[in-house]
Amino acid sequence: MITFLSGGTGTPKLLRGMRDLLDERDIAVVVNTAEDTWLSGNHLSPDIDTVMYLFAGILDTNRWWGIRNDSYITHDLLARLGIEEYIAVGDQDRAIHAARGEMLRNGMGLTEITRTLCRTLDVRATILPMTDSVVTTYVRTLRGEIHFQEYWVKHRGDVAIDGVVRKFSEPPAATDEVIERSRKATPS
Repeated sequence: MITFLSGGTGTPKLLRGMRDLLDERDIAVVVNTAEDTWLSGNHLSPDIDTVMYLFAGILDTNRWWGIRNDSYITHDLLARLGIEEYIAVGDQDRAIHAARGEMLRNGMGLTEITRTLCRTLDVRATILPMTDSVVTTYVRTLRGEIHFQEYWVKHRGDVAIDGVVRKFSEPPAATDEVIERSRKATPS
């Protein structure tokens, strides 16, 4: 088993190539969750979703996020209703986010939720959130702190920044499964 650390769209591109060399069941990916956010009551975990969608065979590889050929009926109707979402979320993608949000509200941890979603999407690789703790990344600007997703997606990274701030309610800790994968990846 080979374990990858993932954040952003670069790792899925590497993983796409690794799938030609390895059976997916021999791949584990520990994924960044510090850019997760809530949008319209739904929980977005963009880095987990990108990796999960890649292994499910549904990733939009033209953009390297979202689900290929997704529709945007809900997003467009929300805009007409005056709900401006700075992230255009497709309908199928939104269903994943809604399910994740509901599972979080019902007390499930992100690792268990990711395992459930992967099973539903027939993902054979092991995808692990870096932590079950809530960690959020903010960018400090002259206008104040803004969530990283708002900075990157809404403002296209075109806002002067003074720093990056990570916030958490409890010190983030790797899950036992992430620690075990790390031990296996470390040469003796």
